[in-house]
Amino acid sequence: MVIAVITARANSKGLPGKNMMDLGGIPLIQHSMAIACESKAFDAVVLSTDLIEAIDLAKQQYPEIEIPFVRPDHLCGDKTTHVEVINHLLDYYKNENRAVDHLVLLQPTTPFRLKEEMLEGVKLLKHGADSVLGVSPVMHHPADYLFKNKQGKIEYLMPEFKASRRQDFPDIYFNNGAFYGCSTAFFKATQSFFDENSELLIMGENALIDIDTAFDMKLARALV
Repeated sequence: MVIAVITARANSKGLPGKNMMDLGGIPLIQHSMAIACESKAFDAVVLSTDLIEAIDLAKQQYPEIEIPFVRPDHLCGDKTTHVEVINHLLDYYKNENRAVDHLVLLQPTTPFRLKEEMLEGVKLLKHGADSVLGVSPVMHHPADYLFKNKQGKIEYLMPEFKASRRQDFPDIYFNNGAFYGCSTAFFKATQSFFDENSELLIMGENALIDIDTAFDMKLARALV
């Protein structure tokens, strides 16, 4: 079984209440619910949250989404990691005798995923990838980045490409946070979603938007 896990908590620090903020006429979290369900890429879509409004939304709009529990308080703190949240969820399914072969973490803060991207990511997992990391081409290539060194002189971050044309720059990608997929065995063994051997799922430029601040939300609303 391949599951998509949508995670959210009620008390966001950077942008309070962001998961239920309006984006294009629907709550932010609904973008992730919709693409997970509409893509038909997953055997199950699961919501792990303590956000009652999100639970009610899922029940009303997406009855196919599984809501096995209200996430306990000890997994809703500022320092709670996604690894802890996923371990809790996998333990639940193990106790229910439901085998989860692969999981995909879908954070609500990255709303601009495409159906085709979900299908391709899951395809990579089913064809043997232990883990798949969603990335987007960088907006500004680091070969153009510069800084002042200890002597006060300007240096390029990648000086070997100083005199190169942009067409000759190497491909550089940004971890966009929009797709973390892995086998359950990989996750259990590494307590991580990816490593240096992960396959890359190259996603569109819009997937770069990860909403953590009011400015990020302005960018997202402009795209919508």
